[in-house]
Amino acid sequence: MLRRKTQLQGDAGKSQANRVTLERARLMQARTLALRRNDKAEAAMLDAQLAELAVESAPAIPEPTEDASALLAKVNERNRRANQEAIRRAELQEAERKRRERRLGTPTALDPSGRLRTVPRMFGSRYGYFFSFLL
Repeated sequence: MLRRKTQLQGDAGKSQANRVTLERARLMQARTLALRRNDKAEAAMLDAQLAELAVESAPAIPEPTEDASALLAKVNERNRRANQEAIRRAELQEAERKRRERRLGTPTALDPSGRLRTVPRMFGSRYGYFFSFLL
């Protein structure tokens, strides 16, 4: 039943659109022929029919009141603000988590790739002194 219903609705909408498109193409072709024959009366009659067809088949979708670029700018601004807010919330949560860990005394994991502390030692040689950065 649903398939039949959508088929009927789709066919009605498509056939109406197809009919309007074909009629407009036919009228435009006839108008072009009339202009080539210098038949201004027939061209004027065909122009009137084209105008009438345009009024009958007015688009169902209303034209946007704002420019597309202005709309995209608004969307971009809204998304940028949402991203900044999400980043701020994530940073606050991370700071709170670190604060809780310090308060509880939870030891932090040692990072094996961290920099080793070195103590410079001075050794003498017969050519002068040099530094060794061994532990």
